Amino acid sequence: MLRSMLPVDPSLLAGYLLACVVLVLTPGPDMAFVLGQTLSGGARRGWAATFGIFTGAAVHILAAAAGVAAIVAAHPALFTALRVAGALYLLWLGVHAIRAALRGNGGLGADRTPTTGLGAAWRQGFLTNLLNPKVGLFFLAFVPLFVDPGRSPAWLQMLILGPLLPITSIPLFAVLIAGAGRIADRLRNSTAGRWLDGAAGTLFLGLGIRLLAGAPR
Repeated sequence: MLRSMLPVDPSLLAGYLLACVVLVLTPGPDMAFVLGQTLSGGARRGWAATFGIFTGAAVHILAAAAGVAAIVAAHPALFTALRVAGALYLLWLGVHAIRAALRGNGGLGADRTPTTGLGAAWRQGFLTNLLNPKVGLFFLAFVPLFVDPGRSPAWLQMLILGPLLPITSIPLFAVLIAGAGRIADRLRNSTAGRWLDGAAGTLFLGLGIRLLAGAPR
């Protein structure tokens, strides 16, 4: 009786959670972005970037539930414009970080402790995720596979299933941030910090080029 009252089919939910675990364990742009932010600014900056990514994902989930993502999918020019905007933003971050590494001051790595640095990391994570239309298309194309239209409204099931992917990724991000954060803390006051900025910048440039080339997420 309880099984029939649930808004999401339990068997489909189990399959979706398993798929989420597999997707989370597969390295991708979000993981690389959080790694770069942590290396350049420590664990707090890594978590700020993570929550920014989660905020962007929440917007994509709401858009997919409302059907807005379908409009983007139906208009290739709009999809391309969003992809280019996201790629250019990542390239800008990468160039900024590498310039900071060459100068030895400023940029991503110099703003490690102020609150404004955490806000910048959140904003960068949010924009990076929001400007990647493939994230919205993922929620539009993948999540509905686990929706049972005869059980409850599709939009309700989308709102239940969608957040489970970022929630499932929290343990992995915790391990990633903890490890990279220790490295950043040890090297923060040494010349190796410039290498961390350079590594972060290289990651951002790679992500921007990948998104600009239209590589699969």
